[in-house]
Amino acid sequence: MSPRKLPPAPPSVEDAGGAPRFGTFQGALDVVDLSRLRGSYQPNRLDRLRMHKKWLYGFIATREVAALFAVVDLGYTSNAFALALDFASGRVLADVGVLGLPAPMVKVNDHPGAGLEVAFRRPDAKFKAWRTFGDERFHGHVRLGLNAPFVKPKLDLTWDLLAAGAAPPLTVIAPVDKAVVNVTQKWAGLLSFGALEAEGRRYSLDGGVGGLDYTHGYLARETAWRWAFVCGRLDDGTPIGLNLVEGFNESRDDVNENALWLGNELIPLGRARFTWNRSAVLDPWQVRTDDGAIDLRFTPWAAHQEVLDLKLIKSSFKQPVGLWSGEVKVGDHVYVLKDAPGVAEDQSVLW
Repeated sequence: MSPRKLPPAPPSVEDAGGAPRFGTFQGALDVVDLSRLRGSYQPNRLDRLRMHKKWLYGFIATREVAALFAVVDLGYTSNAFALALDFASGRVLADVGVLGLPAPMVKVNDHPGAGLEVAFRRPDAKFKAWRTFGDERFHGHVRLGLNAPFVKPKLDLTWDLLAAGAAPPLTVIAPVDKAVVNVTQKWAGLLSFGALEAEGRRYSLDGGVGGLDYTHGYLARETAWRWAFVCGRLDDGTPIGLNLVEGFNESRDDVNENALWLGNELIPLGRARFTWNRSAVLDPWQVRTDDGAIDLRFTPWAAHQEVLDLKLIKSSFKQPVGLWSGEVKVGDHVYVLKDAPGVAEDQSVLW
């Protein structure tokens, strides 16, 4: 039996009446403009300030090194983080999280694909990602450390991800309990280019595999999820990517962001269920899907963790990075995944 195909992404988030076009799609939205929503789907000004969230997350890995990074715009504040891991030695080359003010310190615009512009700027941390209209690639740069003469950065990451010729992205427009809507575009299994410099060494990212998570929504004050993101290759060199989530974007049967990117195919998956030790995220993880397509085990090597308690705002964010192994079933074929780079995540936030 051939894998199920998803319908193409709609021309806009909203329909003619201003209601969200809830569903799961293949392909990208040109723009995510939540100001076009109408009626009960457009919160008042105070609720927009409270609920409006946007971010871009990226992951890139080769056999030598993995790098992850994110820029998060919470409206009333912002943050960014990055981690780099050397697989040969097991050393964490850099692990930094920084807080910032709202715009103009941070920018995540309304274009998840072509036209993307993302930035976060502090004297000791600069993040940038973009894709101009007509460009076949996403581009980005992360520099951690003061930009001063004779001062070497903790991390200098320059990356490209090739969109042309890849499987399409996954787009999900999901209702949110006790809020309004979440729009997310996930894209994994993209070929990478660039370089990472840290601790006096330069790592090439050419020939690696990566992916992006663009998310933009009016989200609930209390939000929690488990997440897995995998970007690697099969033994024959075929790029593979996986996005698996539990506890988020699953409030209706027709919204589901679990997906597999295999070569130039995007394949939807069933609901994901995670087994992990919440008090020790560096213990092994397991994730399976209820359609029997995914049975994977995760061996963490390191983790980026942020625990914040400001009473009105609380966050427990734990994201281990490591290697995924197991079985991926597509139709009658079983693919064996061996030591594919990726992350897991346990997030619980009051924002």
